[in-house]
Amino acid sequence: MTADRSIAKLVLVAGATGGTGRHIVTELLAAGYRVRALVRDPARAGSVFSPAVELAGADVSSPSTLTDNLFRDVWAVVSTIGGRAPFGRSGFRAIDWLGNKALIDAARRAHVARFIMVTAGSAGRKTFPHNLPFAPYPWKGRAEEHLKQCGLGYTIIAPGGLTDMPGGQVGVRLAARDQYRIGRIARADVAAIAAACLGVVNTLGQTITMINDPALAAGAWRTQLVS
Repeated sequence: MTADRSIAKLVLVAGATGGTGRHIVTELLAAGYRVRALVRDPARAGSVFSPAVELAGADVSSPSTLTDNLFRDVWAVVSTIGGRAPFGRSGFRAIDWLGNKALIDAARRAHVARFIMVTAGSAGRKTFPHNLPFAPYPWKGRAEEHLKQCGLGYTIIAPGGLTDMPGGQVGVRLAARDQYRIGRIARADVAAIAAACLGVVNTLGQTITMINDPALAAGAWRTQLVS
């Protein structure tokens, strides 16, 4: 017997065509969720995903495109968006801060139940060089604070430096923000954790930092997540 996907919960993924976003889409589908991918150009993104993924055209840098229809039947949002340069329309302020803010506000208006935002372990740090305006961290930090105050059921995923190594090869150290230590982590592991958080009530209202740690058993984070 196969699951009836018509009644599966629908998750909107912003930044779905990015390196981490693609892994998240894969993890969500494997977990039985329906996925709607927010993309700027559905025609160009059509070859990226399987037919199981619904494509929705919108642009977080143009809040007017984040319409009610985009959030129709959406249970949760996962945002993996991030700027590509210090300044400009695709810059850190425009995407990491204002883009996330627009997405959060639209999700709140649509009464979305869950919002997971992927930021960075060093987001919001006040020390040099993390506080420089041409670094992504202060803008990611502002987005985190806005999400915390908006009234949505949120989880903030704050990884270390991202790599394209295969996931599930080494352990992952999960820690609160004040216990974060700089490290690196595979995008695939970040995606697995983000998808898992949707099914764990304990992660509501939490900021979770993460880095790969060879001293820990691969997959042991799943037990830590529910404890």
